[in-house]
Amino acid sequence: MKRTDKDLIPDIPNQTPDYYCTWQTQLYATSDGKPTGQRAAIGERALFDQETPYGWAYFFEQARGDLFLVMDDSWDVPPSDDLSYCGSLQVDREKFPEATRDAASNAEAMKRLADRVKALGWRGLGGWICAQESEHFIGNSTPEEYWAERIREANAAGISFWKVDWGEKGLDLSFRRMLTDLAHEHAPQLVVEHACINEAVPYSDVFRTYDVPAILSIPMTMRKLKECLVGNTAIPGYMGLVNCEDEPYMAAAGGLSMGIMRHPYVGALPNGKADMSFPALHRNIKTKLFEVIRATRWHRIAPAFAADDSSLHIDEHTMTDDWRFERLEDEIESWWLKNGSLFDRMDEGGMAVSAPAAITRGIALPVIAPDENGHIPYAIASRNPNGVAAIATLGRTYGRTYEIPRCNVTLDSGDATLIGIFGSYKSLTLSTSHTAMKAVLMQDLAGKTAYDVTEEVSITNGQLTIPGELIDKIGTEAQPTSDTSEPGVVVQLVLAS
Repeated sequence: MKRTDKDLIPDIPNQTPDYYCTWQTQLYATSDGKPTGQRAAIGERALFDQETPYGWAYFFEQARGDLFLVMDDSWDVPPSDDLSYCGSLQVDREKFPEATRDAASNAEAMKRLADRVKALGWRGLGGWICAQESEHFIGNSTPEEYWAERIREANAAGISFWKVDWGEKGLDLSFRRMLTDLAHEHAPQLVVEHACINEAVPYSDVFRTYDVPAILSIPMTMRKLKECLVGNTAIPGYMGLVNCEDEPYMAAAGGLSMGIMRHPYVGALPNGKADMSFPALHRNIKTKLFEVIRATRWHRIAPAFAADDSSLHIDEHTMTDDWRFERLEDEIESWWLKNGSLFDRMDEGGMAVSAPAAITRGIALPVIAPDENGHIPYAIASRNPNGVAAIATLGRTYGRTYEIPRCNVTLDSGDATLIGIFGSYKSLTLSTSHTAMKAVLMQDLAGKTAYDVTEEVSITNGQLTIPGELIDKIGTEAQPTSDTSEPGVVVQLVLAS
């Protein structure tokens, strides 16, 4: 393995509308996880004070330029939690006193916030949008007039992203399409994300797969991807991207966008209780921040691409993951019991979710040989419209354990000369159309230097086999020992001229 002077990651802006949203950090700050407290937690203090549990605008220093910062649920609602203000899109004066002080208009207050966030290096500022008009501001306006006015304000303020969530019109397809159309007319730089109704995918800039618990996030999101991708193809004029939320490697390998909710406040909540959103007893997601860096940098190479049912492959093999409860008196174990409809099985013994073993877009399903225990990982792969390929192996949950089964995996990468590889493997074989490879370079996507690994891999008749240990070694090189992110590399095939 020889260090080179090459950096395989382009120094260009990320074109995928990836973001960090504040919702789970709002929960962390409250120490109780109750929505009323979470909604009250968002504000200037939360974003810009630098004492724990605040300072959220200072997160993700190495990835800020590739991410929007999205103020989540109730930034426009008073701290009293009067939900009749939902959908107002008015910067709340109690929550944002500096931005609103002497502001000549709501647009000016929003612009002050957006400028302050951009000055810290973020790609832009976004906001959570309740899917309804506020009774305090609708007046005699029609819904179309109401939203056109707010979209023009967002455009004037330099707001980059709308996360359109629940509300009275959350399941109204015509309402959601109207918002996207108005944004295209009045604010071309504003990205509008929808959710809740899968039929909105073709008419969306971005469609979010929606909330899942961290413990079974992988199978639940794989299932949701199947539900929203099958039968949906983006209509010309709409971006038609799909957001898989806080699964960065799924986003990178699947040609998807992401909405990150993990944050760097590791461990328990400020009051000492276990963090029920990101429990340390499972994947310990809050210690996997470098996965975010790697995914955003891969998106510089391979941006997310539009839904297209004709290029979609869903593995017929379905796998089931499960979590076994042990301490029902502990909220970390029981708080999902009230949402049993989200699971295939939910009772006081535990919860289980089934999902397709693999999903690919624009590329054939990988071939995965089971490990010595008969297990295989979930997998997602894609061929980007620009010609590069990517694959990720994703972990399994059994009882109270999490692991990525290490397997021999084969992917037909065709004529791609850049391949993104995420997760763990016993070995990865890339079947390529290139029979004259003179070198293979590999780089940690969070790093700055590529290695020549030609002597560490096997090249035979167009098949490139990479040992899993090599992916592990290079794919975690840039992260500190306190970060437990899984590997993520970019591989370049250097062809003989």
